[in-house]
Amino acid sequence: MPARRSLRTLFIIVILFTGVVQSATGRGRRIPPQALATPANQSDFPTLDGPTTSCLFDFERGAIPDCIHQAADGKFLISHAVLKLLQFDSYGLAPVLSAKEGFMYVNRTGRAVIIGVPGMDNWADSFHDGLVRVVRNKKYGFANRKGQIVVPTSYDGAMNFEEGTAKVRSGCESKCVDHDCEYHVFAGGEWFQINTKGFVVARIKPEN
Repeated sequence: MPARRSLRTLFIIVILFTGVVQSATGRGRRIPPQALATPANQSDFPTLDGPTTSCLFDFERGAIPDCIHQAADGKFLISHAVLKLLQFDSYGLAPVLSAKEGFMYVNRTGRAVIIGVPGMDNWADSFHDGLVRVVRNKKYGFANRKGQIVVPTSYDGAMNFEEGTAKVRSGCESKCVDHDCEYHVFAGGEWFQINTKGFVVARIKPEN
């Protein structure tokens, strides 16, 4: 009897530990490798309540009113009060969610360097190989940390760079992969592989 109880206890511990590992690694819910949040200029892109000058940089603080203003040259500026609260990376950039323009990256002077950044995992998409995805008129491209568009926004879909190349797609559309439409996947069209200069280096054959 003691031996059976020990085995049973060990079995329960193994099951509980497996569940904890799956929860921590996200294996409990498999997201397709091409899943991503909706582009910035589509209707269900994250928005904020309140005036168009509101912004969000910390979920606990919530939306901050009177946060973003447009300068005479058309550039967007973050208020000094909010600027002091932002967490900048080693390159001097911080992501901010604008009620009007969606996700953007701003520099230490408060100027928006990159706008039209799509969301990923409920926050702004991040840089990969020094580039981040941007969306203009529902077309994807890539910008560097200076805000320069190094890959023109001419693709209907794009994945992040990895080891110097990225998958881009033409003739596709974004479709929901779950009930709440939290995740989307690019469907249809043709996939290509490009380098960080924007040149097509390979055509990806469709999977059967």
